[in-house]
Amino acid sequence: MAFAYFGLQAMLTLYMTQTLLKPGHVEHVIGFSAYHALLIHLYGPLSATGIASQTFGIATGLIYALPILGGFLADRWLGQRRAMVIGVVILVAAHILFIGEATFLISLALMIVGTGFLKTNLLGQIGRLYAPGDDRRSRAFGLWLISLNTGSMLTPLISGTLGERLGWGSGFAAMAVGMALGAACYVVGLRHMPPDRMQAQTSRGEARKAPSFGPGDGRIIGVIVLLIVLDATWTAIYNQAFNIFPVWAEDHVQRHVFGFLVPVSWFTTLDGLLTIAGTALAVRFWSWRNRPGTNANDIRRVSVGFALATIGFLVLTCGALIGGAGRAPLIFAVLFFVMVDFAIPWIDTIIVTMISRDTPVALTSTMLGIYYLGGATGNYFTGALGGLSDHMSIPSFWLMHAAIAAVILVFLVLFSGALNRFLRRPTALA
Repeated sequence: MAFAYFGLQAMLTLYMTQTLLKPGHVEHVIGFSAYHALLIHLYGPLSATGIASQTFGIATGLIYALPILGGFLADRWLGQRRAMVIGVVILVAAHILFIGEATFLISLALMIVGTGFLKTNLLGQIGRLYAPGDDRRSRAFGLWLISLNTGSMLTPLISGTLGERLGWGSGFAAMAVGMALGAACYVVGLRHMPPDRMQAQTSRGEARKAPSFGPGDGRIIGVIVLLIVLDATWTAIYNQAFNIFPVWAEDHVQRHVFGFLVPVSWFTTLDGLLTIAGTALAVRFWSWRNRPGTNANDIRRVSVGFALATIGFLVLTCGALIGGAGRAPLIFAVLFFVMVDFAIPWIDTIIVTMISRDTPVALTSTMLGIYYLGGATGNYFTGALGGLSDHMSIPSFWLMHAAIAAVILVFLVLFSGALNRFLRRPTALA
């Protein structure tokens, strides 16, 4: 499923600018005239590149925003299993329709809707495979993160290459095959997924209704919302690795290695590799550090992530200072990615774990949807923070990001005890 999504992410803008929006093609896209008129109304006259860029932004923004609706529907009426099945069916249909040019906008709309059903409910089901005190949940989400990054690395090599060399229809066909295989794997393994709470109630002859809240749930929801805000802030600063860093690295990082000029785009590949490596090491460490059945101090784990993030941006600050008006040594850029990519499992994976484990059952998928909405908000603030680079020196710019991570680190260290107490339910109800 990650293969299909990241395939679209890698190919969308190229496909639109190189083929879809050219004369002889765009006239056949169903609904394009109305869509184009809407874009002009919102953004003014746009070139083909502008149309593709705005479409990319709208689509990816909605893909991150709509899961809150899919989560809410699952929590209140559908259940996670049924919502997942609906989502994968819609996504298979979307990717098949991408093969033809005429159904492009229909396909994109189905992609957004299907992902809305899938994202939060998949995470919710992974979390519910484990008992509340089972620390294997963190490792499971770590493996999920590894699979995502594997998909993001393989997709451009397969779908992107097919699209550019053999025609975009071939690339989209490969994505459709990948999505269909993912859907088949889910359906075959469905019997191993935990039953929905509402389904369990019905099987016992109880009225089918959404579960209610209990004592202490309000405090828990408050802590979870706070963690989502912290994760959104982390997203805002981490994504500078793909926003301002490439622009700066193009002219201000020494990228020659034995006479070979390292492309800036290779840092993105390095990011994926290091995220996989960092997550694998974190999963191994968590497995070694915690006995089965114990519940780790997850607030402390998140603190480790922000400590690594602080070090990463301080390393980049030092590199920018050493480089001055010239070029920073390559090692500082590499060490920056090591630190921030190793921080990912300690922040993102642990926060997702806590949402799936500690959130009241009545709100699990909805809160995961809010988590994705926080990610969308963080992406927006990446751009806002990036705009400050025009008014600051680059060392000051990276130091500001280190300071943001450090403030969150200090907050978590000072209040980890209180936050952990707020996450505990009354013993009688545990």
